[in-house]
Amino acid sequence: MLGSILLATASPVAKGAITVTKDSGDFGYLYEMSTNPSGQDLDGNSTGDWFNATANGLTIPQTYSGGVAVSNQSAGTPETLFRTDYGGSITRNTLANANSPWTVEVSVRKTGGTQGADGWFGVAMQNPGASQSVRVNFEDDRVSYRTSPTNTDYLLGINFADGEFHTMRIAYEGSDSYFVWIDDTLLNTDLSTGFAGGNGSFNTGGSWFMGDFSGGIAGDWEVDYIRYDAGTAAAPVPEPGIILLGAIGVLALLRRRR
Repeated sequence: MLGSILLATASPVAKGAITVTKDSGDFGYLYEMSTNPSGQDLDGNSTGDWFNATANGLTIPQTYSGGVAVSNQSAGTPETLFRTDYGGSITRNTLANANSPWTVEVSVRKTGGTQGADGWFGVAMQNPGASQSVRVNFEDDRVSYRTSPTNTDYLLGINFADGEFHTMRIAYEGSDSYFVWIDDTLLNTDLSTGFAGGNGSFNTGGSWFMGDFSGGIAGDWEVDYIRYDAGTAAAPVPEPGIILLGAIGVLALLRRRR
């Protein structure tokens, strides 16, 4: 998928370039939605990885069918988000401090309903002890990155409400520097220019929220997987066609030199 960055860009952070690539299937923690992630303990610390109760009327999705987690905003108890805001959760147990690097990838599709002012699915993430968090939203016709108190729009005009699964990958390399890919398209200018976390501090203890965690998000969705890797900020593995194009370009340069 090709897209262009539109409107203002999020404040850049100069840092070392991301050089590692990794397929999300090789991440350390894979939640494939064949079972409820709140009942899993992939880090082996005797605590469930994700919050498994109801708070403020919101709970982790309880419906799992065909390998997807199904949200249902009209249910008696809305099934609307994944969260790690408690001691022993997967992120608090594996991220030591504000500069601990990580990569997360989520695959999600919209299944119905009317989106809110900030879209139909969002993520908000903060390291333990960090002063800033990151927030990215899927909207019907764009992706927005929070540059508080407003959003910056990317991939404007692309249909993200088409019923197909779309991937969001976020890589954090430390020092308040984030990189975002949507369907393997990098939103940053390049792999040396991170986005600054523009969502302020919502939980200094270190927490992740995915789904509907604010009044600005609405609509139903399905999550195919959540994949998380602690300790590494990794770009997606280039598709074979991109590698081939690169090889053809190198051969063309060699022929010119000859």
